Amino acid sequence: MKRIILTISALMALTLYASAQYVDQALTLSQQSYGVTARSKAMGSAFGALGGDFSSLSINPAGIAVYRSSEMSFTPNVFRLDKTEATNQGYMADDSKYNFSFQNAGYVGTYRPGDTESGLVSVNFGLGFNRLSNFHQNSLSQAMNSPYSRMDAFAQNTSGINYNDLVTTDSYDPYYNGIPWESKMAWETYLIDVANPDGTADQYNSILYQNETVNQRYSIQREGYINEYVFALGANFSDKFYIGATLGIDDLYYLETSTYGENGGFGNFDYYNYLRTTGLGFNFKVGMIFRPVPQLRLGAAIHTPTFFNLKENYYSWMSSNLDASVGDGAGSHREETPHGDYKYDLETPFRAIGSVAYQFGKKGLLSVDYEYVNYNNIKLRHGSDGYDFYSENQDISKYYQSIGNIRVGGEYRVTDAVSLRGGYEYYGSPYKSTVDGVSQPNSNYQHVTYNGGLGFRFGSTNFDIAYGLTDLTRYNYPFQLNGVQVQPIKYHTLVHDVMFTMAFRF
Repeated sequence: MKRIILTISALMALTLYASAQYVDQALTLSQQSYGVTARSKAMGSAFGALGGDFSSLSINPAGIAVYRSSEMSFTPNVFRLDKTEATNQGYMADDSKYNFSFQNAGYVGTYRPGDTESGLVSVNFGLGFNRLSNFHQNSLSQAMNSPYSRMDAFAQNTSGINYNDLVTTDSYDPYYNGIPWESKMAWETYLIDVANPDGTADQYNSILYQNETVNQRYSIQREGYINEYVFALGANFSDKFYIGATLGIDDLYYLETSTYGENGGFGNFDYYNYLRTTGLGFNFKVGMIFRPVPQLRLGAAIHTPTFFNLKENYYSWMSSNLDASVGDGAGSHREETPHGDYKYDLETPFRAIGSVAYQFGKKGLLSVDYEYVNYNNIKLRHGSDGYDFYSENQDISKYYQSIGNIRVGGEYRVTDAVSLRGGYEYYGSPYKSTVDGVSQPNSNYQHVTYNGGLGFRFGSTNFDIAYGLTDLTRYNYPFQLNGVQVQPIKYHTLVHDVMFTMAFRF
């Protein structure tokens, strides 16, 4: 398992320490959003107390009981632009990515048994899918004349390994004998050299001269999604009390490729990583909505963790083109790792949502959702080789915290056929401010979304359109050096979303 962890750690962006890289993957796959229909998106996904929209099956399942007739709906995301600007040691670079996807498709059926002593008005059921995560993003950063080199990190991480153990022979392969893959590739591409070859615990240096600077370039491409296939059942009692439950089956796909490069007086090198994660998970949600008076709705829901079974495929390569000044290593070199795969389980956090909505006559309404998520309860489990992820789970508890997310939405009915909508979403930072007395840069993590939209009603057909602007700021380290405070890269991302929903009642 040691070889696998070191390999995957080379594939992931860092939060604070190199050992936290696997932990970042768990956080990325545990975050989600709910604005999957145009109406819910325009109103800030604040549908925990409203219901009557297919997105509510993934927020508060009691919302399915609010439907008064059967409905089919689908939502294409017709335009998504993800633009990321990166600041690295004072230098700025940007990249962007367009994406088209389907956010939801679903069917809700209603059954009215007639008046009974229990006050049961209807029993409703629904099935379909909601997209809870979209991982598509490109980012690019660069720094000129940096005093820090990743080659120094390769050397530090290799120290203590006998240089003979880095050499492949007919009877010995370092890749399958506990040697870090980065160390093997850096050795074969002549980016590190032995400082004391006669010592029992070898030390290594990079090929740079003292005080030599380098130019750096780091690009990351991500794509993927989490689609939740939902099966929901709800009941309406006297149009005052609604209950519901949803079984969710989550389909996860995540692909990340990254290329890190340096150039300078020594020549240049590139380091490429590939990681593909796929899997299925399941969860269960229950909720209720209560109307003490016709204008007021109170909602509450709890979500169990999603229990994922995941499979990862990964490999890396490193190439160098070195100047004659480096000596014996001058020339072009390339080394590629074997392709690896690994299976493990991921348990995402428990969630609880409280909601309130108020209707102002027949013209307007206002809705607020508060969501509690405890990210330090994320768990990695059951490695395919028996590994228990003890240290990674300890790091999750150390780095992450519980947060409160707030979503607010409003709607104003201009006419019987036209509605105006707006919303706001605030997501708290999952990162603790300090760890072991050291500040985490991602304690300044920022994630807000501004939304707006229109709704049109034509008889039994609804057409809704929404626009959302997400503003996200986060920090990542390209590498770490012991004893040196390498500056993190600041990523500022703006995501523009345009989607529409067609819904048909019958």
